[in-house]
Amino acid sequence: MEKLNKATNRWWFAVVLVVIQSVLLPFASKNFSFSEIGGIISATLSNAPQTHLGCWNILFQSLSLLILIMLCVCRGKVRTFFNGYVAISYVVFAFIQNVAVTERYGFSMVTVNMAMFLFVAYVWICETLRPKNVYDFSNFKWKYVWMIILALFAYLCPFDSNGTLDFNPIHFFERNTATAFCLTTPLFLTILTLNLPKVNIVTYRITAIIGFIIGCYNMMPFLNPSTVYVGIVHLPLLIISLYCIVLSYSNKVWNTEPVAADL
Repeated sequence: MEKLNKATNRWWFAVVLVVIQSVLLPFASKNFSFSEIGGIISATLSNAPQTHLGCWNILFQSLSLLILIMLCVCRGKVRTFFNGYVAISYVVFAFIQNVAVTERYGFSMVTVNMAMFLFVAYVWICETLRPKNVYDFSNFKWKYVWMIILALFAYLCPFDSNGTLDFNPIHFFERNTATAFCLTTPLFLTILTLNLPKVNIVTYRITAIIGFIIGCYNMMPFLNPSTVYVGIVHLPLLIISLYCIVLSYSNKVWNTEPVAADL
């Protein structure tokens, strides 16, 4: 992880991330063609298992909420458990959000998303095996309140399927935010920010960088009046990720010698 830490400070790291967006094409077992790439991606994301969990959402939403409450109450005592939960979450996100089986394309996969999600999972797995994050929330400052508000907005996702605002807290358990990369990452990054600089800089930076890339992709719904609400609920991912990227490269935050770079 020390090598990865150094790599993220090199100019070519950003270039590699940009290049793989074009190199890692989606996969489809039927009707694949370059002209169909947009259709493959759209069909895969809209038919992925994560969108069809049904009553299982109650279980995953409840488990996620319980773990967050445990972290706030027990803090460092559940450090490894929380890290493991986040690591497993990103592995799950990779597979349940980016693969599908459809009549037109057969088995399909958004390969680049899969790779990026698993990259984030990797750095969280490393953090789980050799934990460096200290969850004492000693870095809480009022200037971070906006992050908490945006992160909770994404996590609660107060919209119904028609895009109408719905703040009924009971409906949180019927949604699928806990199984969505875009809606949980702002919360994970906010938690890490509230514990700076006593967190793993590699885990923090990579999560933020990939979050920003995915956030950029999810601004496309603003182009369609009927899906503007989808873009709105993804704004926290874009904004918080970008802010965390800036913090991850700030010498003032890390006192010029970032912690956890020895992983």
